[in-house]
Amino acid sequence: MRRQLTYLLVLWLGMVSACRNGAETESDPAQRPTTTEASPVQDGFDYPAAEARQLIRTWVDSTGLTKDLPKISGPRVADYLFAFYSNRTFEPAWTPETAGALLNQIEQLDEEGLNPDAFPHGELRRLIDAITSQQADAETGATLDVLLSATYLKLADMIATGKVKPGKLSASWHIKPQKPDTLSTHLQQAVAGQVGPSLDAFRPQFDQYETLQKHLNTYRTILDQGGWEPIETGKALQPGDSSRRVVAIRNRLHRTGDLETNPDNWERPAVYDTAMLAAVNRYQTRNGLVVEPAINDRMVAAMNVPVDTRLKQIMLNLDRIRWFSTGAMPQRYVLVNIPAYQVRIVDGGQTIRQMKVVVGTAMNATPIFSDKIEYAEFSPYWNVPNSIAQKELWPKIRKSRSYLRRHHYEILDGWGSDARVVSRSRVNWNKLDAYRIRQKPGPWNALGLVKFMFPNEFAVYLHDTPADQLFDRTHRAFSHGCVRVEDPAWFADWLFPQFDRKTVEEMMTNNRRQVVRLEEKIPVYILYQTAFTDREGRINFREDTYGLDKRLTPEFDSLL
Repeated sequence: MRRQLTYLLVLWLGMVSACRNGAETESDPAQRPTTTEASPVQDGFDYPAAEARQLIRTWVDSTGLTKDLPKISGPRVADYLFAFYSNRTFEPAWTPETAGALLNQIEQLDEEGLNPDAFPHGELRRLIDAITSQQADAETGATLDVLLSATYLKLADMIATGKVKPGKLSASWHIKPQKPDTLSTHLQQAVAGQVGPSLDAFRPQFDQYETLQKHLNTYRTILDQGGWEPIETGKALQPGDSSRRVVAIRNRLHRTGDLETNPDNWERPAVYDTAMLAAVNRYQTRNGLVVEPAINDRMVAAMNVPVDTRLKQIMLNLDRIRWFSTGAMPQRYVLVNIPAYQVRIVDGGQTIRQMKVVVGTAMNATPIFSDKIEYAEFSPYWNVPNSIAQKELWPKIRKSRSYLRRHHYEILDGWGSDARVVSRSRVNWNKLDAYRIRQKPGPWNALGLVKFMFPNEFAVYLHDTPADQLFDRTHRAFSHGCVRVEDPAWFADWLFPQFDRKTVEEMMTNNRRQVVRLEEKIPVYILYQTAFTDREGRINFREDTYGLDKRLTPEFDSLL
């Protein structure tokens, strides 16, 4: 019978989990979860509990089971099972009520963008029906109990850390999912009658997670109703134009919630009127398009993205939230969304400002990670990264004697704090790596008038820019990886409440480098969300700037 149990567990847990995690090292007994105090044995199904207890003890304490079952996050499933059952002296744990509650949770997973078929809910229902309709033998009862426990562990792990693991999909993603090291404790809570609350503890506590789920269900309803037909292309439509294309676009805008008027009240549906113009602008805003009166090919192309593609986009981004959300969000934080070219400033748990940002190009992608802002540097120097200096600056410096002066650069003889400024004539052109190029403080500086530092291995930070014209563009992936902020004076004023706006602006413009540390470090998250909701709760979609959706989709689809 142990072979049958192992087969069931590996079949339902191993195939998907192995795909998600890749090759794993052997489990270290020292890494087994810590045990907790056992709860009293509960009344359960009609099968010989004493015999089932002995079978469970034999199975979960088996080296064969430990070897065969894959890891989830941290220890292997078998290690969690051992910790859980040893706490309760290997007594069967599940009742018809708690088993039913677990199955209900699984069967509602599609509301979170996950697939219920990733779990053996059909097999479990058959076992439950068999045991509740007539007395079962101990082997069937023990098999059901262990399978329910293992299913709970895998479900909690998926809710906590995502369907797909991020590391192997993108070298630019550096936020590791939080390992749910309290799985055994929450499993104990589940079998005590709190299945739902115990799983809620693993769900992301990030406002986007709940609001995206609502839009997921909305788009699923649209898909179930037949989706939508493509909009015909043609010349750009302007307010006042009349055509059958206007009717099709009007209907689509109503379908997506941008045009809220009742179709029964449309007096002239073929005319592009002022109410439709407001809806067009809402749609353009939600999709990161230029907000303008014209309905052009770019807008029509966005409208012609199929419903199922949008549905998948929401699912992918729900999984990304699972990758980074690790409990309650702080009251004050900064969140950069790369595909949206936007930074959101949150204070008191509420978004108080959104600003445009410029992010890295596809070749110089801004890394995805989290950190804490520690200080600001006003009137900063720009120490040019060696890679940029080699490719872009040294050839120009060598060619033109006046390049350094004209662009406010200077050369230092090293990277240490004791480095000295040297003249161009003293440079050893065969050992350029030994030198540092830096740009002097001032309005010409590539970092602008202030930079906001959260020291990290990527040398990425937020900063001002003299190239303000880039903020007028819709797509703003132009930097070498750092994030340029639209209104740095406002941002500095928010970070440093001890200074008034006038003081901040003076520090930014006096051309004297000054470092000011924050009294309390501010969390900063640099994320990649191509589907998200705005402050009004409306769904927004953005283009896949770095191609990460394209890379994630096959892996996501390959798993149940």
